[in-house]
Amino acid sequence: MILRWAGSLSVLLAFCGGVYGESALDYLSEAQILQKQGNLAQALKLYTQSLHMEPQRHHADKIYNNRGLIYYAQGNYPKALEDFNKAIELNSGDSDFYYNRGNVYRVLKMINRAIIDYTAAIQLDSQNALAYNNRGSIYFEKGNLKQAESDYNKAIQCNPGDTEFYCNRGNLYKSRSQYKRAFLDFDKAIEINPQNAVAYQYKAILHFDRGNYKKAKEELDEAIRIDPFDPELCCYRGDVCSAQGYYDWAIADYSRAIKLSPLYASAYNKRGRMYFEKGDIIGALMDFDRAIEIDPRFALAYYNRGDVHFEQGNYEDAWEDYTSVISLNASYYQAYYKRGKLSFIQGNYTQAIDDCTKAIEINNLYKDAFYIRAKAYQSQGEVDKAKLDLGKVEKLGGISEKKEEREF
Repeated sequence: MILRWAGSLSVLLAFCGGVYGESALDYLSEAQILQKQGNLAQALKLYTQSLHMEPQRHHADKIYNNRGLIYYAQGNYPKALEDFNKAIELNSGDSDFYYNRGNVYRVLKMINRAIIDYTAAIQLDSQNALAYNNRGSIYFEKGNLKQAESDYNKAIQCNPGDTEFYCNRGNLYKSRSQYKRAFLDFDKAIEINPQNAVAYQYKAILHFDRGNYKKAKEELDEAIRIDPFDPELCCYRGDVCSAQGYYDWAIADYSRAIKLSPLYASAYNKRGRMYFEKGDIIGALMDFDRAIEIDPRFALAYYNRGDVHFEQGNYEDAWEDYTSVISLNASYYQAYYKRGKLSFIQGNYTQAIDDCTKAIEINNLYKDAFYIRAKAYQSQGEVDKAKLDLGKVEKLGGISEKKEEREF
């Protein structure tokens, strides 16, 4: 989200030798200069001091707003909210104040209040493109695509030179499978700013989702050329290489992402998966361990590590990892299935049936879970139930013999 800075103060005073004068306006002017220069800590002190001197007079509304922007940038959202509330209390006619408070509400997941504030900002300033854009993004997240598209259209109409608006609308079109319109918007963003790495990234994702890996890689190559220090771009390109079975290239990209961002847990997890595919068990376990160390709630890393342990016959460790996945994400049906398969291999048919049943409850098209449950029923002598499950497997496309051999 882009915060809009309040307009310049109407009075700017000169300074001699960097020494502040004695009036509140002296502090305000210097604080605004420091804020624009990025010296937020010192600007915050000066804004606070000026408010102590004249809390209700002159430009107090803009002081509260600008100080709120600093609190927002520092992640102190309660303080930011207090200041934007005060700014609106002093001046309820400034569109920017409502827009900025809406951004705080959005971060705090107070979505309905954010919509109300963006709407108020638009009512006060019908050309507030940022308010249309952010409200549109909320509607998009809520699944109200018609209203989201309307807001993105309005944002573009108000400011046709902002590439973010085209990228957002392009993603909306992508969600509707309107790929031609999505590409047109991403291309428009690049036309406006040929150095827009994000637009290339979005084009790459669209190509990737449609299976055009060559074009996806070309777009990511360009994005990385523009922004070689973005670890996320490296990870995306690694995903493209992985999808094509180019594991060494994928490892190189994930390693580059890790070098750029040493605490990038997802990059470790993805590289670990590549090592596993190449048969490098030690490398895989080291990466999965590191991903979990960085983010102890990273369910996919536990799942992948569980697969390594399973493959190595370390069933106790695999069980613990799959159980960790379930405790972190109770809807992760693959973990129930894998734990059920473990139980079947170890002869615990009741547990196998329970876990596969849970997987099927979450995803009733998961033929692998039906298959293992059928085998468990068969092993317990419940032939009729086994036949029902095997019939379901056949309707869903069947299990190949080669796959069955790999699983056991």
